[in-house]
Amino acid sequence: MEYQKQREFLRGKFEAGQLSHAYLFSGPEEVNMMAFAKEFVVLLNKSIARSDLAINKEQFPDLLVVKSINSKSSLDNQKDMMELDVAQIREVNNFLSLKSYYGGYKAVIIENADRMNHEAQNCFLKTLEEPKGNTLIILVSSKPDFLLPTIFSRCQMIPFFPEQAYRVSKEEQISLQELLPIINAELAVKFQFTKKINLEGNNMNIILKVLQRYFRNILLAKIGITSDPNLRIHPNNPNYTIEKLTYIIRLIESLHRQLAITNASPKLALEILLLEL
Repeated sequence: MEYQKQREFLRGKFEAGQLSHAYLFSGPEEVNMMAFAKEFVVLLNKSIARSDLAINKEQFPDLLVVKSINSKSSLDNQKDMMELDVAQIREVNNFLSLKSYYGGYKAVIIENADRMNHEAQNCFLKTLEEPKGNTLIILVSSKPDFLLPTIFSRCQMIPFFPEQAYRVSKEEQISLQELLPIINAELAVKFQFTKKINLEGNNMNIILKVLQRYFRNILLAKIGITSDPNLRIHPNNPNYTIEKLTYIIRLIESLHRQLAITNASPKLALEILLLEL
């Protein structure tokens, strides 16, 4: 079953009475995190109400799905302005203030949460800080580093990966073997490594991809989801807290984006990254 590990993790948290009020589903755009989020909300409420309850996840009164295409700027211009505005977040607050139709969770799923503008994100903070009753908020984003740190820190991140992401190429395996001794090496060794390594062509992208998967695997192990068996990890490494791991993953995503759209130096980017590990 697709994303069985994430499903079992969330179900286990619910059954233990430890379900967080806010989650951040993070993964590449090709991963259908929205469908998973809707399915989880419906199953969660069916377990609280009646297991035989016929609930349509597309027409579910206790679920509000927020999309940028429905923002005021998008409707006025008859096109998606790639922005979630503050009016939509106020609608979220009003929705969560109402009682649950089925007596379970009031749930909000925000698609492409990174599209919230600055005003919308600031308005959303109060909702995250003071959740009312059985509230479940799921932010879905392929660009979580675009969220304010204050929002990011108030959500528990659940990583998602496409199935092909677990297939490690020969080039990635070689790159990982070269990087593993460097990750916890002295600064002088890291600088020497950066000076000598060939970052031409696709080499820098491979390094970022390998390191991103490596640290995501450690994060998966930390939060209780089994990690990718194809890669060597150190889940009990005391140097890596959940906060540190999320910071590293966001840094890798940010560097990858900057290298793709600017003339930033790959060697300088790698030096910055290795200094943070």
